[in-house]
Amino acid sequence: MTPEIILETARGELGVKESPPNSNRVKYNTAYYGREVSGSNYAWCAVFVWWCFRAAEASELYYGGGKNANCPSLLNFHRQQKVSGDYRPGDVIFFNFSGKKNAAHVGI
Repeated sequence: MTPEIILETARGELGVKESPPNSNRVKYNTAYYGREVSGSNYAWCAVFVWWCFRAAEASELYYGGGKNANCPSLLNFHRQQKVSGDYRPGDVIFFNFSGKKNAAHVGI
């Protein structure tokens, strides 16, 4: 089943770190951008979720099969999807740390 595959894929990545620390240089960004990138413009939370869904052959569930590395626009896309409110493991979840309406972080 797809949620289990997505979670298994994500669990397999536990321990992956940026190299060097605080650089945003990770293999997920390299896969997403097609080249090695680093710096503050390359936060990788959404890219990691994209990578996991892609590796689980479930890209259509992430962003309709497309790519998106921007939390607010990804949130807007998912707001347009039919959601039951019965959240389950494997769902995309958005975090807001400032109390504003847009997402600042995304995970599974």
